[in-house]
Amino acid sequence: MLIIILLACLFSYSQIINHDFIKWDDDKQITDNIFVKNLNLESVKHNINFERFTLLTLSSFSVIYNIWGNNPVPFHCFSILLHLLNVVLVFILCKKLTDNLYIYGLVALLFALHPMRVESVAWISEIKDLLFTLFSICSYLFYIKYLKSDYKNKYILLVVLFALLASFSKIQGLLIPITLILFDLFFIRKITVSLIFEKVLIFLFVFFIFSKLTVVLILLLFVSYFILKNKIKLIQISKKIKIFSIVTVALLLLAYLLYYFINNKSGLWSKIPDSRNVFSIFDRLILAGFALWFYLKNVFLPISQNAVHPYPENINNVGFPNDYYYTLIILIFVIALSVYFIIKRKVIPNLVFFGWFFFVVNISIVLHIIPIEGRLVVADRYSYLAYLGLFIVVSHYLVNLILRNKNFKKIYYSSFVIILVLLSIITYSRSMVWKNSVTLFNDVIKKNAKISFAYNNLGGVYLNEKKTAEALKNLNKSITLDSLDPGAYFNRAMIYFMIGKSDSAICDFNKVITLSRSNKDKALAYTNMGEIYHKSGNDSLAFYYYCFAIKTDSLVASTYNNLGMFYFQKNDFEKALINFEKAIKIDSYYSDALNNRGWVYAKQNKKIEALNDFNKSLEINPQYALAYNNRGYLKFSSGDIAGAIEDYKKAIENDSLLLEVYLNRGWTYSSIGDYKNAVSDFSKVLSKVPEHQTAITNRAFAWFYLKEIKNAGFDFESALKYFPNSALSWQNIAWYHMQIKDYEKAIAEFEKAISLDKSLVNSYLNLGWIWMQKKNFQKAKKVFDSVISFDPRNGEVNYWLGELYRQEGKADLACRYFTDASLYGNNQAKEALSLYCKK
Repeated sequence: MLIIILLACLFSYSQIINHDFIKWDDDKQITDNIFVKNLNLESVKHNINFERFTLLTLSSFSVIYNIWGNNPVPFHCFSILLHLLNVVLVFILCKKLTDNLYIYGLVALLFALHPMRVESVAWISEIKDLLFTLFSICSYLFYIKYLKSDYKNKYILLVVLFALLASFSKIQGLLIPITLILFDLFFIRKITVSLIFEKVLIFLFVFFIFSKLTVVLILLLFVSYFILKNKIKLIQISKKIKIFSIVTVALLLLAYLLYYFINNKSGLWSKIPDSRNVFSIFDRLILAGFALWFYLKNVFLPISQNAVHPYPENINNVGFPNDYYYTLIILIFVIALSVYFIIKRKVIPNLVFFGWFFFVVNISIVLHIIPIEGRLVVADRYSYLAYLGLFIVVSHYLVNLILRNKNFKKIYYSSFVIILVLLSIITYSRSMVWKNSVTLFNDVIKKNAKISFAYNNLGGVYLNEKKTAEALKNLNKSITLDSLDPGAYFNRAMIYFMIGKSDSAICDFNKVITLSRSNKDKALAYTNMGEIYHKSGNDSLAFYYYCFAIKTDSLVASTYNNLGMFYFQKNDFEKALINFEKAIKIDSYYSDALNNRGWVYAKQNKKIEALNDFNKSLEINPQYALAYNNRGYLKFSSGDIAGAIEDYKKAIENDSLLLEVYLNRGWTYSSIGDYKNAVSDFSKVLSKVPEHQTAITNRAFAWFYLKEIKNAGFDFESALKYFPNSALSWQNIAWYHMQIKDYEKAIAEFEKAISLDKSLVNSYLNLGWIWMQKKNFQKAKKVFDSVISFDPRNGEVNYWLGELYRQEGKADLACRYFTDASLYGNNQAKEALSLYCKK
């Protein structure tokens, strides 16, 4: 039975292996979390101090990320593996609670395949549900061993260890000590003060494991307890003194706990709650009733599941919707039923009593009686472990109902197969919804079109895909539904920034700064405002906002990366390098910063360091087109033409709109005489930007070398048409006319180029060459002398002066210039010396 259940479970969840990360916590917890991507002591310390209740979950994320990188497949494989292990553990646990195979087989089946499991298994972020359940059940199993072994200490130590691991995986692990009391009742252990004290000590130890003072007080209380029980016999200490010492330590501990809870809110919920989620005690009772109705209903009718169940709207103005008030009856019913079970304890089946209260205890923490963080009133994932109790109750009554029939085996196994097939189909279908962010949030909106959060996340997805129209549409809808969500304003600001609406972007970033409670989000807003001002040429304001971002949160890697680009574009490579290195130190998996540092190294001619950074950037992000482009250019400059072309090809495969790649590959093709492909690449650029000067000019040269003279002339003329005041455009068209021997036009055009830019040496040289062809040595000499006046060590002009004097028959002067030209590195001059200047 177990093997069949596991195979069905594996089938039902097999497709999630190919699912993507979800832009809802997967980005914040994993792909954008520097304390997950960096597996080091600093990250562990941070997670201990600030993420204690998901420490183990984040550590598992970190290990997987550091082995397999930004790849969702191993995360999903881990999820499936954990769920299968949990099914096995549930099977073992229930087998210890009842020897009825039909009951514990059905419980395992329901636990494995009930559709309410899907959210916890298919969503990578909810690996914490799976881990906390795994360690919780291990803790229960060792506690049963403890009860059956005459209370051996080694088993209670293992119970505490796994309770600790469960609480490090998810906060619900703190409920283990309370749940253990249910096992005491199930196995008929007498309820005594020492039993309760034992559970209190476990809870306090697990909760305050990182608080040294509290742990010391707990240990003192533990020792005092054993003194009172005469486990440790101390001579000449009266019972009154023993009692006094216990009371004193207990009061000290209680005082400290009260102080801790008041000042820290126990770390269970936000210190600055969202005002929209602040409810009165009566409101919370209504929310508890609604939540109980949701979980009880869905155990039997898991239809129309939705990933997002937001808090009711406009609660402060018009109160709850009517259906919330009706569910208060469910709260009353649950309380009444629980009281009835306690009063009628002796007549209630032991397994039913255990299962019901297992559900009540484990669901209690998410019923809003205690305020919890988040935007959801209920969620499928909250039921992952708690439903085990209801599955036990349902299985008990269903099996006992079937057992009344003579053909109970046939009925049971037929029912078993029907339930297995039905749940497998529903679970498989529901799992498909979690394929990616678009499928998930479209499903959310389909079922509730008023959920602003879904539109915001969809907008964020489209933003990453650069689908600005779709992104803007969804974000506007999100803000219409919820005008106080800083996330929607941030995403919309990024779109405005992308499409060039700077004023609108700044306005939305200011909204983020006003509304957000997160310093990181504020720092990101300041960083992007700095980027806007930098691109508009207002460097002083840009620098101010970058600095303000660092002051707001000094651990935002993108701020240093942007500041690095700020310095890079000013050719201040040293400061650029310092900032890129700061970004990489914060996030060693920041592919943008690695790529940018590589480009700085390339500019400094540190080719090995540059190549290492480009390689690492691409290891982290194999779809990073710009890094392929930059590595391609580095290979080209190092003479690796084939490697450069391969990298340019990969860059285009990952981003066909990156025009710089076509330009670079066009140059590379030109360098090896493949002018046909060069023309194709330059044409790609011009199809998007017809006035791209570099592309027009390079295509013109490529056409010329393909002997497509007419096309070449057209491009040279187009460049001049688009850029009539460009000295280079005049020089290039002059070169073209010189090649086709239209010297009159070439002369006029070279002179125009020189008038626009007197530093264009090539224009002087070609103009002088033309005058030499026309045998006007005087004009040629005048042109060459102009170059000598500002560039006397120019080897080419010295060579041509030597050639001019040689043609005039002035051998001594010619040889003198040939000698100078040779000293300045001109190879033609060296040949001329050997031919014309032999002594």
